[in-house]
Amino acid sequence: MLRWSFCKGFLRNILLILQYDGSQFCGYEIQPEKRTVRGEIEKALHKILKKKIKITSSSRTDSGVHAVSNTINFKTQSRIPISSVPKALNSVLPQDLRVVKAEEVRPEFNARFDVKSKEYEYLIYNGKILNPLFKGFVWHLKQKLDLNKMRRVYKTLTGRRDFSTYCAAGSSAKDFVCTIRSITILRKKLKLWDNCELPVISIKFKGDRFLYKMVRNMVGKIASANKCAPPQGLCLISVKL
Repeated sequence: MLRWSFCKGFLRNILLILQYDGSQFCGYEIQPEKRTVRGEIEKALHKILKKKIKITSSSRTDSGVHAVSNTINFKTQSRIPISSVPKALNSVLPQDLRVVKAEEVRPEFNARFDVKSKEYEYLIYNGKILNPLFKGFVWHLKQKLDLNKMRRVYKTLTGRRDFSTYCAAGSSAKDFVCTIRSITILRKKLKLWDNCELPVISIKFKGDRFLYKMVRNMVGKIASANKCAPPQGLCLISVKL
């Protein structure tokens, strides 16, 4: 549905799907003297295309937050074959940031404004001792959580409403109304190798948009006495266009 055939003489609009381990990034958006996802992508595009390129993202993830499917787009006159774009970019990108897909899209497509919904997942390890191999991807909470109580609270937060109470200070947002379509809580296991798995609580949030640190505040305020949940447990898992 998004694909668009390139015609000679037209500015091409390229969509990229990104995956990254956010542990060593100071978030998506460019910040002076700091390592960011956007900064690394634009630097790689400049190396490949030999021109300064500005990109647009569907989600500006916070410092330390991960992504398995963040969507960006940029425009270029380069005639590089679309099939070569991921390989070319990955050859100059750092190992904790990968381009997993590229496609040509219609000229007016905008990764920020054409998003229909996003889904985030937050992982909590609710136990006494955390396997250090998982420490960068879960929030370790020792106090026992009541999942049924959490489900009842989250049920009241679905629908269209003002979420300003869950927006962190420092946000540039002027509109605080969002639609949360679903919040689901379940138990599952993360597995790295044989005999190396971790039981976790998974909380998934699906909505049309999310405010600054909104998901982390929704997790923290309900799971642990009104504190903001740390970033390492959060991952952007899908963007629907």
